[in-house]
Amino acid sequence: MFKRTFIYGCLQIFIVFLITLYVESVSNESLMFTKDILAEDFRMRILSNPIKILIILGILNLFFFYLSHKSKESKELSALYNNICQIVFDQFIKPQSTLENSKFRVSLFKAKKGLILRRKKYFLPEYRTYLKNVGRFQTRQEKKLSKIKFLPKEGVVGNSYSIGEVVFEDTIKYSNDKEDEYIKQHNEKLLLPNFKTKRLNDRSCSFIGCPIKFFKSDDLFGVIVVDCIEPKKLDNDDFRTIESVVENYSVFFNSNNQ
Repeated sequence: MFKRTFIYGCLQIFIVFLITLYVESVSNESLMFTKDILAEDFRMRILSNPIKILIILGILNLFFFYLSHKSKESKELSALYNNICQIVFDQFIKPQSTLENSKFRVSLFKAKKGLILRRKKYFLPEYRTYLKNVGRFQTRQEKKLSKIKFLPKEGVVGNSYSIGEVVFEDTIKYSNDKEDEYIKQHNEKLLLPNFKTKRLNDRSCSFIGCPIKFFKSDDLFGVIVVDCIEPKKLDNDDFRTIESVVENYSVFFNSNNQ
């Protein structure tokens, strides 16, 4: 699969080619490579409006340049967020002999604002804050970012973000014969809607949510979540390493770069 940055770059080159071709066509008063393809009156209209056509092509070129820049920037940030998750994993989970590495996962969620389709409001769009998974590290399976948008107070992610404090929660271990009870506990204890529980990539049952503040600010960037698919009683001492990593790398959570 082609990367978006590559595609945007190719589109920019193609637009530059079209601009060069068009300028040459205007000079020769004949639209090149379009005879017997476009209607003659349409070709003449294109040739008779060089300023408008060049402005449109120029805007398109700038637009794809912007998308290419944003795509590259997004890729760099994604690598940074994944690395921070791995550091938490390496420093918090690996050193503890009582913890089985493959049972754990570290995820980074960033607070964003945008349109959300609310089921309780007949899927009408609502502009509000939500938390999006932007980084992850795990060893038990292929890494896959969650596509679920958690609202404040939804799940450990939303609860930790909402109160701005570390949250510890646990539910029953998932199994096929206990699926209904698992979904029920996520709804009652974590305030997570049933349809979102069913969409979870992993069926974890032990969670720590640690809020992340912007560098030198009391405003929240998002939340780091450590979850486990086995029942693990995680206490206050367990999140100190996570908190330490967040503080050490807080310079990367700069509000000026958002």
